[in-house]
Amino acid sequence: MAWWFARSYSYAGPGFDWLDESAVEEKCGLVGSGLSLSRPLSEKNVPKSARYREKYPKPPSPDVFFVDSSVACTARFKDLVEQFEPGLHLFVPIELQYKDGRVMDGEYFFFNCNVDVDCVLTDNKDEWFYTNRRGEISPMLGLIQKLTPLEISLSKPQIYGRHLWTGGPLGWNQLFVSDAFCEAFRKGRLREVEIRRECHEVDREWVADEHMGPLLDKWHDYVASGRDCPMGYV
Repeated sequence: MAWWFARSYSYAGPGFDWLDESAVEEKCGLVGSGLSLSRPLSEKNVPKSARYREKYPKPPSPDVFFVDSSVACTARFKDLVEQFEPGLHLFVPIELQYKDGRVMDGEYFFFNCNVDVDCVLTDNKDEWFYTNRRGEISPMLGLIQKLTPLEISLSKPQIYGRHLWTGGPLGWNQLFVSDAFCEAFRKGRLREVEIRRECHEVDREWVADEHMGPLLDKWHDYVASGRDCPMGYV
């Protein structure tokens, strides 16, 4: 089985803002709704320091937290990921500062899961897609702030042997992990991540025509561009 890891919205802080965002070598939107963007990133995309917002008086205690909606983590989380998939995902050392500019003790990293595979099985069912008031269609997993009632099934051939991955445009910046990684995460008592739900692994190939629904044409354009999309989804 696999697991969907989500942001813990019951946890309000700590709050950080990036410093010197204009100095990054390659400007790329880092804001996402989940625990990773649905596209690989490089170190060139990431600012190197962030500063505490004044209303939060204490340094971070969780192992996963956020900087302007980007995902940051401690060395404990980095070490766990590296045990399973060494050198595969992006961890960029970042400096965290108090409001007055003093540097916080400890090691902290920007995190991005750099493995993105089309794997979410929808069978083109209407409930997997929603239309907003502007008439734009998006995958239902974009509604991360709501507990989706849908059962999530993933293509086992697509995710075989993987431990952390995002699910292509249908995954909408959400992080999926293997059963082994989830068990190690629980044993390590890392915080603040919500293990949102179990996902079924189904022995079926992922075929775009069968699962992209009304987003099929956009998916073809997305693939033709080399999966080069600023937001990581269509």
